[in-house]
Amino acid sequence: MPAGSVDIRIDDDSNDELRSLAGWLRDEDDFRGRIRFVEKAVDPGQMGGFVDAAVVVLTSGTASTFVSSLFGWFARRKETHAVSLKLRAADGRELELKCGSGDDAQRVLDQVLSVFSDEA
Repeated sequence: MPAGSVDIRIDDDSNDELRSLAGWLRDEDDFRGRIRFVEKAVDPGQMGGFVDAAVVVLTSGTASTFVSSLFGWFARRKETHAVSLKLRAADGRELELKCGSGDDAQRVLDQVLSVFSDEA
């Protein structure tokens, strides 16, 4: 099972949406202990603590769970910002994509699986 990661970013100045999504993903057994936050570099004169991204460790076995959970979270939101995903496979392949509605689910699933498949 090749391992890799996905960086998740949401255009939300408060970080509330990103923290909500990370909390949602942590409810999945597959992702407990596999999610961390990356803080944005602090500019001189500013306070720290701004979360830039959530990083989730994925394998070919958890990629489908990730996409299902992501779109489950979308379905329960009245409104959300677009989510940017940067996929990194263990072999160095990378893919960036954006999603924001249930209509994107199959496209995102296909692309995530293409990066994290056992045959790649």
